[in-house]
Amino acid sequence: MKLTKIAFFIILLLFLFVASIIVNGFLQVKLSSMIMLIKDRAFLSALLFGIETSAFATILSALFGIPAGFYLARNNSMFSKFMDTFFDIPLSIPPLIVGVLLLGFFNLKFVERFYSFMFTVQGAVCAQFFIAFPFTVKASKNAFELIPPIYERIAMTLGASNFKSFFDTTFKLAFNGILSGLILTWLRSLGEFGATLMVGGGIAYKTVNIPINIYLNMTEGDFDKGLAASIIVVSLSFVAVVVVKCLFRKKGKLF
Repeated sequence: MKLTKIAFFIILLLFLFVASIIVNGFLQVKLSSMIMLIKDRAFLSALLFGIETSAFATILSALFGIPAGFYLARNNSMFSKFMDTFFDIPLSIPPLIVGVLLLGFFNLKFVERFYSFMFTVQGAVCAQFFIAFPFTVKASKNAFELIPPIYERIAMTLGASNFKSFFDTTFKLAFNGILSGLILTWLRSLGEFGATLMVGGGIAYKTVNIPINIYLNMTEGDFDKGLAASIIVVSLSFVAVVVVKCLFRKKGKLF
């Protein structure tokens, strides 16, 4: 009982710490700044660019991260353990360093012959994908580990194919955990700054996402506009998570 009270006190302190910072931001932002920001073409361009690149990065993370998570969950070899540790690297190094590494890679001759990723939407997507895909891999791995393979074998004894037995049992049961990883991936991609700036170049109306737009406003001394943009991002992220959770709760599939 005492441990429960201590844990409650700790989580209450953590909640107050986070809530006080966010609420203070909402209290400080000016309504006039919000209205001006919504009409600002540069911000709207950054918003659309951020949504576009983060969506593509999340799709790529789903295509590669879910199968990778499944392999790591079903294999206990030294190779899988090495890969599981290796995929932690993008999470542990600063995004700015990721941007430098990507610049060096994209400047290789054979890469340039294939496609010029520098200062393009595709380059920004690659940067965000590199930073965020481990969230999908880790969430998928943890979700698949909770599902015993026996369910698939039972489905196959009833005549289901390998893919159908996997999809109807393991994937559907693990879907909630996978979805949580994809949401984290999307939010991380949407808020990515360092690598996107290095690779995209922060070109106005072309490769500027919301964090870069906020940074540019702050460096120009426009704190009100930067704060207003930050509040909009916080609101969009909160609404997105709540909407997804409500939709899946109605279907009984909430993670």
